[in-house]
Amino acid sequence: MRILYLDSSEICFPTVPGSPGAWDVDSESPQRGSSVDAPPRPCHTTPDSQFGTEHVLRIHVLEAQDLIAKDRFLGGLVKGKSDPYVKLKLAGRSFRSHVVREDLNPRWNEVFEVIVTSVPGQELEVEVFDKDLDKDDFLGRCKVSLTTVLNSGFLDEWLTLEDVPSGRLHLRLERLTPRPTAAELEEVLQVNSLIQTQKSAELAAALLSVYMERAEDLPLRKGTKPPNPYATLTVGDTSHKTKTVSQTSAPVWDESASFLIRKPHIESLELQVRGEGTGLLGSLSLPLSELLVADQLCLDRWFTLSSGQGQVLLRAQLGILVSQHSGVEAHSHSYSHSSSSLSEEPELWGGPPHITSSAPELRQRLTHVDSPLEAPAGPLGQVKLTVWYYSEERKLVSIVHGCRALRQNGRDPPDPYVSLLLLPDKNRGTKRKTSQKKRTLSPEFNERFEWELPLDEALRRKLDVSVKSNSSFMSRERELLGKVQLDLAETDLSQGVARWYDLMDDNDKGSS
Repeated sequence: MRILYLDSSEICFPTVPGSPGAWDVDSESPQRGSSVDAPPRPCHTTPDSQFGTEHVLRIHVLEAQDLIAKDRFLGGLVKGKSDPYVKLKLAGRSFRSHVVREDLNPRWNEVFEVIVTSVPGQELEVEVFDKDLDKDDFLGRCKVSLTTVLNSGFLDEWLTLEDVPSGRLHLRLERLTPRPTAAELEEVLQVNSLIQTQKSAELAAALLSVYMERAEDLPLRKGTKPPNPYATLTVGDTSHKTKTVSQTSAPVWDESASFLIRKPHIESLELQVRGEGTGLLGSLSLPLSELLVADQLCLDRWFTLSSGQGQVLLRAQLGILVSQHSGVEAHSHSYSHSSSSLSEEPELWGGPPHITSSAPELRQRLTHVDSPLEAPAGPLGQVKLTVWYYSEERKLVSIVHGCRALRQNGRDPPDPYVSLLLLPDKNRGTKRKTSQKKRTLSPEFNERFEWELPLDEALRRKLDVSVKSNSSFMSRERELLGKVQLDLAETDLSQGVARWYDLMDDNDKGSS
């Protein structure tokens, strides 16, 4: 029996490979309206309605109060404290905070992220324990309905710990919904770097959703037997393995997986098609940068495997994760020089003009990396810094972004690094130092440093920033390329603006 398919723009018909008009897997132009003996070959995937509907839940484990004391000394006669940590369970994932030693009012300030769906009835389970050498002691538990957070988008509450006499836990939960546009990506990356805590993993900037539908024309085993194929999808250290389909060179998997993406510009999706007992059948590497320039950040088509034989039909879509409660507020801003030693850059316009802030004390103005309106560098060059006070962690934070137009004193460019010191202290306790870059007048560092101290004490300090270079390979002497001193009492520590500062010599240290 022969079947005649009428004209359709949604159906691709297979042809004999190598014959005139054979279908090109990279072509978007299907053949139309021909009489064939085989079923049609789809041009695009057909995932179910739930594909791509995931959210990311960002969980801030902030602090606790009035925890019970479990540690005792002298046979229980002396009551001590506890060494608390937090365990989280949600959507089949488990997380654990670091341990705070001997504190009944601990501060963790850790952030965890988990991919979630809108399936009703899910709960975030939280337990607090006291770390011991043998068995950890229970300090309380609480639960949060996931539906409540997904519906409201944000929750910041003190939760009473259950099954214990006292104790409460401060959590902040935020739903991040992926957006199919790259317009706000640079803003998201900069916000993530500013709110990143040292004890937490790097925050996700995007969510990658992949639907693996099928493959065709996979190589046969020993030339005649069809394989038992399965596929593995990998991004970074996270992998998903599909089911194995028995004895076919055209498997249909109909499976999806999602991945948290931290650096979309440089990460990639790695796909391998393997056969049970036969090894690798073909592979594919898809840089996520290709998704960033695709329409709706999505590619949905056939891809040729690197083996040269076989194709896979998949859909890969990226969604940017924009936080509405990061403590960041973007302001409209006209360019101006606040002083001759400082050039301030105009901010990004990738997102809405105002972002609702749950932490008014931390308001960042986000800036371009380069701007045609920048002031020219001074004779010794410039250093780019972000300095602000993070009230939630009670820390002074500085990011050393880089330098430009540094002075070259010898035949070769310097090997620069940046040293930071909180004056009037000159001891090692407040000294911080970046890594060293080799032979460059415009080094990039992007390194973050922190000092734990109250805000009123920070305002009494000066931040001494020195750009130095090794005098020679064998020498311990350091050559000063330039420096600047920031009087923190005269610096707006609530803004966190990235600024270029002119470097001065040791006699004239400059200011902002």
